[in-house]
Amino acid sequence: MAAPAPRIPRWTSAIVILCCVTEVALQLADLGGWPGLRHATVLYGAFWSQLMHGDPGLVAGQGLWMFASYGLLHAGFLHLAMNMVSLAAVARELRRLMPVGQMALAYGVSQIAAAGIYGWMEPMGGPMIGASGAVFGLAGALVGYATIWRLRTERPMRPVLRAVALVLGLNVALTLLMPQIAWQAHLGGAVTGLLIGLIAAHLRVSRVAMR
Repeated sequence: MAAPAPRIPRWTSAIVILCCVTEVALQLADLGGWPGLRHATVLYGAFWSQLMHGDPGLVAGQGLWMFASYGLLHAGFLHLAMNMVSLAAVARELRRLMPVGQMALAYGVSQIAAAGIYGWMEPMGGPMIGASGAVFGLAGALVGYATIWRLRTERPMRPVLRAVALVLGLNVALTLLMPQIAWQAHLGGAVTGLLIGLIAAHLRVSRVAMR
């Protein structure tokens, strides 16, 4: 009898809820005749590359908090749904392998790195919003962790190939449905997550070998 699929971590559920509540509130504001609310959230919460290159921003500290806030904003329900469904799917797969704390670390670091790579490659880019950079970070961590763990333990590589297909499919779907996608953020998040996954798996295998 197959083992039941693991539940997504609570921190993942919290991010999904927060992103959904934010987008619903902005949609209601748009319907209520207050489109300025969405405009304001983008101005103050989106990622703006210029703030990495000397621009002081609208208020003090904006150049720091934008690395966190941009991942909570989305450009409508389609953008939101794609990212949240992808987040839940990848988090559920990764939960089979990686401890919850390491998953949260991979998500947060990947989100920051995704924005940093985007800002470096597109100095005048922005506004950039969405959780896809962090989601690609978890996907990269899944590939890296599964690869090391299964090679060292001589287990079948089919789950790794499935994870790679998931990453590629997600990237293709986002690119086709969202033509203005920030591929630089996807690249930065995926590479960062991959490195975290490789390191985490290597440390786990080393500890197991020392017992």
